[in-house]
Amino acid sequence: MIPKLSVIITLILLLLLPLNNSFASEPVVIISEGEYVMGSGESMEVAYDKAKRAASQKAAEQAGAYVKSYTKVKNLALENDFIEVIANHSMKIEVIEKKKTVLGDVDAIRFYVKIKATMSQEEIENNLKKVMQDQSIVDAYNRLKSDFEKQNKEIERLKRQLELATGGDKQKIAKLISEEEKKYKANLWLERAQQIPWLGTEEKLKAYEKALELNPDLPQAYLGIAKVMEDKYIGEPSSDKEKEDKLDALRDAVESINRAVAIDENYAEAYATRADILYKIKWLDKEGNENDYNEKILKDINRALALNAPNKLELYKLQALISSDRLQNAVSELIKERRFSDSDQELIDDYTKKALMEFEKASSFCDKKDLECLSGFYRLISNNVFYLAHTYFAWCCKEKANNYLEKMKNYEQKAQEIEYQHKEAKEKKLQEEDKELNHTEYGKIEHYLYGEGWAERVTGVSFNEIEAKNEEEKEKIAKQIKSRIEKKIASGSATAEEFLFMSFRVDSPLKEDYFNKGISLLEKRNPQGIDALLIVYLYIYRFVDDDVKISYFKKAKEIVDKNLPHAQKSLSIDESISLASEMGTAKDDDETHANVIKKLGKLTRQQAEAFFWFSFAAQISLQKAEIYEKLDLLQKAREEYLYLCNTFKDQGACKNAERLKK
Repeated sequence: MIPKLSVIITLILLLLLPLNNSFASEPVVIISEGEYVMGSGESMEVAYDKAKRAASQKAAEQAGAYVKSYTKVKNLALENDFIEVIANHSMKIEVIEKKKTVLGDVDAIRFYVKIKATMSQEEIENNLKKVMQDQSIVDAYNRLKSDFEKQNKEIERLKRQLELATGGDKQKIAKLISEEEKKYKANLWLERAQQIPWLGTEEKLKAYEKALELNPDLPQAYLGIAKVMEDKYIGEPSSDKEKEDKLDALRDAVESINRAVAIDENYAEAYATRADILYKIKWLDKEGNENDYNEKILKDINRALALNAPNKLELYKLQALISSDRLQNAVSELIKERRFSDSDQELIDDYTKKALMEFEKASSFCDKKDLECLSGFYRLISNNVFYLAHTYFAWCCKEKANNYLEKMKNYEQKAQEIEYQHKEAKEKKLQEEDKELNHTEYGKIEHYLYGEGWAERVTGVSFNEIEAKNEEEKEKIAKQIKSRIEKKIASGSATAEEFLFMSFRVDSPLKEDYFNKGISLLEKRNPQGIDALLIVYLYIYRFVDDDVKISYFKKAKEIVDKNLPHAQKSLSIDESISLASEMGTAKDDDETHANVIKKLGKLTRQQAEAFFWFSFAAQISLQKAEIYEKLDLLQKAREEYLYLCNTFKDQGACKNAERLKK
């Protein structure tokens, strides 16, 4: 993890808002133009949409080049269609100019559209993760792209026929063009539902329904509706009512997929999705016949695999889970009937072999670099084997139980080895990234404050070096440093940092005197930049009673307020909060961690100092508010919350201010 980042995060984590991260990563802006000449039989609405789509496609080509170079930097070799999907899904389109021009003939009108396509690194990252985890997104994109191409060709063919047609034929062809345009508009709604990530559940449903109004024979829209219904109730239901609602939604989803495969019986993704939904229904529907569900699920899995469905790992995993369920059901049935014959045990062994083989097969589809995926499957296998061992112990055969326990231990060991390997690789990567950060302006300030670089100046020894020594050597070094500083204090030649060092390192009545003397000497030097930050840092993190703490915060606030105007010339408050927001998610995400390291590394000295000034300003008010509340000084607490609310736009602080108003 970023050195001491968890400490920094506490300074500002309550202030995080989803702001535009223009500072943290400059968005890619592409200006693109598109044209379309409307001919006889076509509508102006669709002609405009085609001009806009032509501009979007040109922008996507440029965006694709950026995505390709971006993924190369990350050592990812992606197929062109993956890059195309990421580029298209990451762009936000804004029309900045549109016009139409009559070309000599009233039936020929040129539509011109200019757009601005904006693409942020965050959106690229989000869509990269999505397509890596779910390849059906790419399949859906390619299918829709193919449909658009077919429609364009068909409309062009009909337009040529219309030019030559006469009388009634002309009307028939014009009607056919109108029908094709409706299908085109349906696909635009489908594209909207599939590509725009910020659409909510209801908006997506409306987009799919609008597509079906225009083209009732659109299987992708039925599948889209099913996926929205499936995602509507995520997790275990917390009540009987929620369980029934979830069951109804999942059954509606199955009905929607039934309509999709009735239109296209070779729709691989539809069969795969239906298998997944039926498995969820199976566990919720206690009245249903489990064997019937299993047969339907396996039939859909086999059909999806035969049609070369994407996400084979999930399909094989589902197949293995069905075998695991059958195994446990068979064991339960035999125990209920108290059947312990050799043939019964052979039946259980056969079920076991089948389940384990299928888990192994599913695990073979894990990316070899995806150690979490591999260890997860070994855990699943281990759990199944443990279940059998436990059952045999309680059932009849301790020898067989011991055999299964040995197998379980082997799988557990494999999982642990992979997890250790994953953890080791992750830690090594994070250490390398953090090491790079130490050489940046941000890293130097961070180390000076939170890594006690200021104290290392006093000792002349790196704390990392001291940490590597044994306890006896550590104690010897500590005594030498303490003795040396005490002599300097006695002679009146000790520096501010030496007094401060002793105030944190000795346990005596003099430590507060040392602290105040050190601060006084620092202030006499008219501290600027990092030295001024050090004084504020020491005030904030001094462990004292609340009344003393409040007085320290008052002094710290005076220093912060003095430096904030200059800080805002280098870095805005919004930019600082936005960067801190990314730091807050960096703990749990390797990619975000790497991106944050890069962004912090690009900060100039002035920007890095500004970031810490904002952090300290927020932390002082937050801690003051908490202390005031504890002391029942609610009006004072509210004033601090209002400062956080108005200055940092912290919604949590706004709510607290409102709460205390009452």
